[in-house]
Amino acid sequence: MAKVLFLHKADTTPSPIEKKTSLELGKMGEDLASRHLIDQGYVILEKNYRRGNLEIDLIALDGDELVVAEVKTRSEGTLLRPETAVDHRKRKALMKLANEYMKSHQREEDIRFDIISIINTEHGPHIDHIKDAYNVFCY
Repeated sequence: MAKVLFLHKADTTPSPIEKKTSLELGKMGEDLASRHLIDQGYVILEKNYRRGNLEIDLIALDGDELVVAEVKTRSEGTLLRPETAVDHRKRKALMKLANEYMKSHQREEDIRFDIISIINTEHGPHIDHIKDAYNVFCY
């Protein structure tokens, strides 16, 4: 007679270890993105600029242009590219916070929104810097 096992719906809540790993991956990505921008001649003005529950990963100067960079990092083998996580709501939130930053810091540069997509592979990280990922005008 065969045994019958009843499987219960698995708890999909990440364990604290998985959360920490995800946070570490994100931190690693932001550090890599910052170094990448510096290597390209950018000047980093802010890292993890926060107001309330909104955050801009990196704010930098590229010549006379202010760059708001969203960093998305994933491990190799994920189905979707990291940059697909920057949806309409995220873009809208970044634009709002960028406008607040411009006003509070009395910045007058043209502004550009970039996405830095990083995939951590067994051969090292693959960085894809998408300049002007969405074209907007901030007042």
